[in-house]
Amino acid sequence: MRILIATPEANPFARTGGLAEVVSCLACALHRLGHQVAVVMPLYRQAREAGRTILPTGHTLSIPLSFKNLQAEIHQADMPPGLTFYFIGQDALFNREGLYGTPYGDFEDNAERFIFFSRAVAEMIEALELDFDVCHCQEWQTGLVPVYLHYLFRDRPRLYKLPVVYTVHNVGYQGIFSSYDFPLTGLGWELLSPKALEFYGKINLMKGGLVFADLLSTVSNRYREEILTPEFGFGLEGVFQERAGDLFGVVEGVDYQRWDPSRDPFLASPFDQNNLDGKQVCKKALLQHFNLDPDLAQRPLFGVTTRLYERKGIDLIEAIMDELMGLQVGFVLQGTGEERHQYRLQELSSRYPHLMGLSIGFTEDLVHRIIAGADIYLMPSRYEPCGLDQLYCLRYGTVPVVRATGGLDETIQQYNPADGSGSGFKFTDYHPEAFMKAIREALALYEDQAAWQALMRHNMALDFSWARVAPSYVDLYTRAQEKRRQALGS
Repeated sequence: MRILIATPEANPFARTGGLAEVVSCLACALHRLGHQVAVVMPLYRQAREAGRTILPTGHTLSIPLSFKNLQAEIHQADMPPGLTFYFIGQDALFNREGLYGTPYGDFEDNAERFIFFSRAVAEMIEALELDFDVCHCQEWQTGLVPVYLHYLFRDRPRLYKLPVVYTVHNVGYQGIFSSYDFPLTGLGWELLSPKALEFYGKINLMKGGLVFADLLSTVSNRYREEILTPEFGFGLEGVFQERAGDLFGVVEGVDYQRWDPSRDPFLASPFDQNNLDGKQVCKKALLQHFNLDPDLAQRPLFGVTTRLYERKGIDLIEAIMDELMGLQVGFVLQGTGEERHQYRLQELSSRYPHLMGLSIGFTEDLVHRIIAGADIYLMPSRYEPCGLDQLYCLRYGTVPVVRATGGLDETIQQYNPADGSGSGFKFTDYHPEAFMKAIREALALYEDQAAWQALMRHNMALDFSWARVAPSYVDLYTRAQEKRRQALGS
């Protein structure tokens, strides 16, 4: 099968979060199954500076945006294990610091940037005479791709016949813009309606993907159920309900080439389920990194790497910190986000300088070191479509305490002390008391080191590899092809 993945970011060229890793891992897994995979994304400054060879194809497209036209320069890179990356270059839109904004907010022209990108993707397929069997679009930034393919370009058979699977990774980010931006799309005004792109008087790019793609997916079965409700649908629950028969949940996978404690280059010592000694070395190294009390090596050590937003449950972590520190345990956190949470965490760390370590910012090596060195990992998210950190923790023998929402609820099974089944500890009510109850359950088990190490070894043997995930996407692509054939009456 010839597959095109349209995405706003992908490793190793540009990333802001887990989406970039998901896209690159899925592409590699599909290639290993024997499929031809291409990825198309914007040519950001970050991509230019990624240290990879990106070459111009010699094709330049003229993309209309309302009353003007902008040039889209098509570039290409060939990446192992046999992937082709296409890049849409437009320096005025993409050659800047940041992918979607600055620490102070989103770029004001994001509507123009990703309307341009979506149309350029469609125009590129036609101009380069690329024949694909399916197009897999990711997130709101590509939401207009199926609109262009299946509506505006219905007189172009190569585009109109192309099946589209549209994946929503987080309904909380929809690409909502002023209706005054609608003329940039070049679409007819009939699409500025509640049945198409209109959303409470504005335009919603994600909604375009939801309405015009052949099939829809999201990143866990539990999240699929949640987004059908007002609490998690963020105003789009009616659209999801209308297309529920075309909506599927597929849990994300883990790249065990990068996330394997037996060969992780970021760790102070390797370890695996048959030899856990190296994990204690990693724990001591983590305590030393944060200049914490070395005696904490014999006490439970909690770890968190997160974005500092309430969606991630950082307010719950702040609310329990005094009680948690009163238990004389260790706690380390790496994160960046809202300044009010940064200031609150800095105040807490100064109150407990020998127990609590804090790093404001993000480095990949510290993520690996925290996940490897911590005993218990906290993910109290208000909502979490899938989540990846809890899956990494399983392989690293770090027991997760998670809120029972979305992918966290689907991938982590509550530990049962009666028979030793389960993989972690969960709570449901979004409240500090419920959170602390789950933490105390984990601490109680930690005191029984035989049972704790049995849980660690059980978790480290679990398989959430992309090799298990990719066939589910192939099945969706096949379903989308059949649905497109039915739509075309063939």
